[in-house]
Amino acid sequence: MRGAQTLTPASLPAPVWVVAPHPDDEALGCGGLIAALGAAGREVRALLLSDGGLSHPSSPSHPRERLAGARLAEWQAGLAELGVPAARTRTLGLPDGELHACAEAITRGALAAFREAPPGTLLLPWARDPHPDHRAAWAPLLRAARAFPGVRLLAYTVWLEERGDPADHPRPGETRPLTLDVRPWLAPKRRAIRAHRTQLGLIADDPRGFSLPTSLVGRALNGTETYHEVAPQEVPA
Repeated sequence: MRGAQTLTPASLPAPVWVVAPHPDDEALGCGGLIAALGAAGREVRALLLSDGGLSHPSSPSHPRERLAGARLAEWQAGLAELGVPAARTRTLGLPDGELHACAEAITRGALAAFREAPPGTLLLPWARDPHPDHRAAWAPLLRAARAFPGVRLLAYTVWLEERGDPADHPRPGETRPLTLDVRPWLAPKRRAIRAHRTQLGLIADDPRGFSLPTSLVGRALNGTETYHEVAPQEVPA
């Protein structure tokens, strides 16, 4: 990215909290950084907002409750590949696809989780990442972050390059772009993505079911991750 500075994982204040609206967002958007932080001895914790249960709404073999349980297990398995044990994860279990109606619950739940280990750095989905749940998470998470003065806020993207319009991208001066060469950590990042088997074709009995596009997975494994740093008081709309 033009004008981007190089991100040094060891420079990020710990604990580093990564927030995922759905299981797999953290593996796709910042899996390399999570692995790099672990290698640098930084404490990483993870918060999952939704139950992830909407991806296969018509599957006879995976009704919502079973799918949500499977996706939680995949999330924890993927994070373990990146060096984050289940003991450092928290979940809110909010309804997948309905985070727009859960603003207060997101803020309240994030505050409760963060108070267990006050964040030095927060990784969260970009304000205009083109998924409704990602966008809905932005403002509630920023409200929670403001309770922790000095926290660094780094936004990651999942769908921006895949589906974003020009207006969805950060505008000049809106953020400080940072890039990280994640080639040394591609192996654990690849394993973390592959842990999400329900999103990679495992469930074959739902014609409406979701599967991660190969183009998105390929982009996630291209060797570079980009972040957009913002100040808590300078929140993009």
